Amino acid sequence: MSTPADTTPPRWSARAYDASDAADRAAALAFFTEPDFHFRVAQPDTRAEWEIDEVLDDTVRLLCADGEPVGLYGVEDQGSEHGSHVQVDLRLRAAAPEHWWPAAYAAVRDALLWRRELVRVTVRIPEHDHRGIAAARAAGLTEEGTLAKVTLHDGVPCGTVFFSQIWDPRS
Repeated sequence: MSTPADTTPPRWSARAYDASDAADRAAALAFFTEPDFHFRVAQPDTRAEWEIDEVLDDTVRLLCADGEPVGLYGVEDQGSEHGSHVQVDLRLRAAAPEHWWPAAYAAVRDALLWRRELVRVTVRIPEHDHRGIAAARAAGLTEEGTLAKVTLHDGVPCGTVFFSQIWDPRS
């Protein structure tokens, strides 16, 4: 696997998360012990196992770098399933180097584009998640604004920052 000092992105792969697979389950649960693993939750390291199970639905995929699980992503249709608008939730483990984040987003996006037409990808990131916001900016996503005070983090009201990537279907 690539090391943090190595600037070459790893070889990305993904598979559907399988709760019945002991290795998948152990990897996913370990991710949620990290205090900044904000995959669909505001405070991951405070979640009970049953709460994590609710987050790990059938839209979740295990993201691997050079074959090793390093994060999760999920894709959900927004609006009509034929509307070509999806929301992507993506999170890498804390040990993942910063330069992996834009590469991981690009790999997920490219896989989606291979399978379907896209007009818009939306990525929502908690306002307190500075690493996630930096990664979205590094990936070249357009920052659209913040929906203020929609969640609590450490007892403080925080917003959700919306990012997007939009394609013109006429071009």
